[in-house]
Amino acid sequence: MTGARCVLLRLVLLSGLLVSGCAVARTCETDNAALQQMLPGKVSLQRADGVTVTFPVKIANNNRTRAAGFQRVCESTIEEIPILFLFDRAVVPSFHMNRVVAPIEIAFISADGSIDSIHHMQPYVQGSQRRPLYSSKAPIIAALETGRKFYQEHEVSLSDKISWQFLPSPDQ
Repeated sequence: MTGARCVLLRLVLLSGLLVSGCAVARTCETDNAALQQMLPGKVSLQRADGVTVTFPVKIANNNRTRAAGFQRVCESTIEEIPILFLFDRAVVPSFHMNRVVAPIEIAFISADGSIDSIHHMQPYVQGSQRRPLYSSKAPIIAALETGRKFYQEHEVSLSDKISWQFLPSPDQ
């Protein structure tokens, strides 16, 4: 390879790296339209030991907000506020990590508030053909996505119960 071709190849490779770096930066947002459309809510987690943990959530209760979830959301926002996905009827959903930038956890919630299962979800590795789906064991009516280690830090087990309520929107 001649010197000129070598320099040209290096410039092409370098510009490709710079462009891909810019693309990554744009995919992480601290707030976005989908998060803004999610309703405010509050979740209460009643542990088997009698302790109740209550915390704010965003509620994804329509196709648009459920489809968006934590896609393109920065890890700091994921760690700050969980998303509660509510379904119109009992379903066995499949969740993926497409365009999610950080590990998250998800608890699938049955109609009686019990936890069907908890999954530790990992972002896809760039270029990987392995893109797992995460599903409940049985039909559920809700799913709670949180930052990593949330369930461990709050000592959540499958025998715990989860309930929720909508809160007034700030613009009401």
